[in-house]
Amino acid sequence: MRKPSWLLPSLDHVVPRALGGKTIWENLVCACVYCNARKGGRTPHQVGMHLLKPPIKPRRNPVINVRLESDKYATWKHFLDHAYWNVELK
Repeated sequence: MRKPSWLLPSLDHVVPRALGGKTIWENLVCACVYCNARKGGRTPHQVGMHLLKPPIKPRRNPVINVRLESDKYATWKHFLDHAYWNVELK
């Protein structure tokens, strides 16, 4: 069964770019499209949301640790491929 598009993962800036947030590992988290849109250009605190854990820069490429061939990660493969090739992190 396919998930609705609003449940697919997206990248979200914890501190929005409109508020001076940068596109760095420590300011990016994965969020479903619905939560990303709900948060909009505000901080999680401003909308009463909380992070499950603070974002950190990985010690190595996170894709190496995930076996994308597994059905468990099938919904993430397209997202990770897109993020890897199209999102520039500093």
